[in-house]
Amino acid sequence: MSRHSIILAGLLLAFPGAAFAQSYVAELDPTPFDATTREIVIGAIGDVKATLNGDVLTVTGKFSNLTSPAAAAQLRMGLAKGVPGESVGKLTVSQGQEGTVSGSVKLTAAQITALNRQSVYVRVDSEKAPDGNLQGWLEPAGEGDN
Repeated sequence: MSRHSIILAGLLLAFPGAAFAQSYVAELDPTPFDATTREIVIGAIGDVKATLNGDVLTVTGKFSNLTSPAAAAQLRMGLAKGVPGESVGKLTVSQGQEGTVSGSVKLTAAQITALNRQSVYVRVDSEKAPDGNLQGWLEPAGEGDN
């Protein structure tokens, strides 16, 4: 084994996951709506970026055009992309009709697998839409994503 290989192996052992951070992005779009909730969620928009470093997923993003102030945000996991699911961690959200969402959540191995299957999403709730105003499924960031 070469000297460089030994050094690299030592660094990977000292900082597991550091060399393998993965990036994800999501557009936050209105949650599914019907005739009674359309006016509450339509027009809202946002986007998030996330980085998985080891088993910690860090999320940052912004939103706007909510019809009422944001009330909460979560990282959630469904059975598949597009299928709503349970909360796996709370995120911090600005309490306004526009603002930011952020936070870090330690994921289990099953949740990391779900993230890589695009089954993990961010949901922002508002006062008028406490069961979801915006949501977006995390996808691997491409070269054109900023």
